Amino acid sequence: MNEMSEFIKMRKHANTPRARGMNAMPAPLKGLFGWFSCKRGAAAIEFAIITPVMLAALAGIGDYGVTVYEKMELTSAARSGAQIALDDYTNTATIKQTVVEATNAGISTGDVTTTIFCECDDGTSLSSCSNSCGGANVKYYMTITASKVHNLIFLGTPMTLTGSTTVRAEDDIVLNTSLREPFTTADKTGF
Repeated sequence: MNEMSEFIKMRKHANTPRARGMNAMPAPLKGLFGWFSCKRGAAAIEFAIITPVMLAALAGIGDYGVTVYEKMELTSAARSGAQIALDDYTNTATIKQTVVEATNAGISTGDVTTTIFCECDDGTSLSSCSNSCGGANVKYYMTITASKVHNLIFLGTPMTLTGSTTVRAEDDIVLNTSLREPFTTADKTGF
């Protein structure tokens, strides 16, 4: 039993500075190694290192959220313009004004573009809407695009955001505007 307790005592004290030979070191080195073994203030230092990294990550996430929100605003505004284009795609001034009024993104009518293009029934693109499709119907399309320069808060760099939508316009506007007259009560009697 005595040998066992001696063994335990030796094991217990094997990792002390005296057992490792720290007493043989010069005094300045003892202080240096003692400073490295001190654990006081470690949490404060870790907090000081990690806090700026976490704040930068949170700022980036917030900036990304604002950017996505503004892009959704522009897309929604372009869809509002598309609803007007369904009724009359030839009135581009009204379409652009509707897009501007449908968003809080701070855009003007100069930031909104409308593009008309045509296709045949089989999907063949036409270079001009006045071209014929060889007896097939010509389909009229309008693309409404709203754009805005967005400055990233965190990086400070400008970025152009766009929201666009394409809608198939009514063919009768170009072919015969008299077809666009509103229904009268006589027209609805069959329903």
